[in-house]
Amino acid sequence: MKLAVISDIHGNAAAFREVLKDTEKAGISTIYCLGDSIGYGPEPDEAIRMVRERSILSILGNHELAVNQPGYLDWFNPIARISLEKTMTMLSRESLDYIAALPFFLTGHNCRFVHGFPPDSATTYLFEADPEQVDAAMTEAEEPICFVGHTHELMIVTHDGREVSRRPLKRETIMLDTGCRYIINVGSVGQPRDGTNHAKYVIFDDQALELEVRFVEYNVTETIDKIYAAGLPEQHAWRLS
Repeated sequence: MKLAVISDIHGNAAAFREVLKDTEKAGISTIYCLGDSIGYGPEPDEAIRMVRERSILSILGNHELAVNQPGYLDWFNPIARISLEKTMTMLSRESLDYIAALPFFLTGHNCRFVHGFPPDSATTYLFEADPEQVDAAMTEAEEPICFVGHTHELMIVTHDGREVSRRPLKRETIMLDTGCRYIINVGSVGQPRDGTNHAKYVIFDDQALELEVRFVEYNVTETIDKIYAAGLPEQHAWRLS
């Protein structure tokens, strides 16, 4: 079956709505979210509501982790910390309860879904892991494919049994090899950091092993205006422009 994998919505409801419309056009009914539905963006509660209403399978990102365990706020840079403290005041009781119950990872379709780095880290960035750590994580994994987010940049890491290679993903469709193992960074719906402001996500066919990278246009100005209106740090608006 085909499934969509999204990540890092970051309270950008305008981008998220267009991504959901895109999944509907593609006939996708199963969606996995890799966390960080909140933070940075102006509509965190709306983003969580949409995830819940669509019964999207979701896990804990580092921003949700800090909501559950405020001691993790010290992990963030000063601007992100200010933003997250503001975000916490914008969340309903229902959203807080939902966030409190999120798992660190999910498995399904012979894949693992984690925010940062396998097997279950919400805080480790893919680029932080040295070659030995990447090799060990991919060799020891029960699932041959792991989807991650966190960096906001599309990337595919391939282990062919001998060595590990990595390259950025672009708007493309590729076939995965049954003899290889993969870590796939699905980019960001709400705050991409790869040079374009399109919302990014992937569609994966677990039978054909086909991976399609989707770029979705949305009303960026709407989100920028709402960031300023919400009193969030203006740097979050600059990143979208």
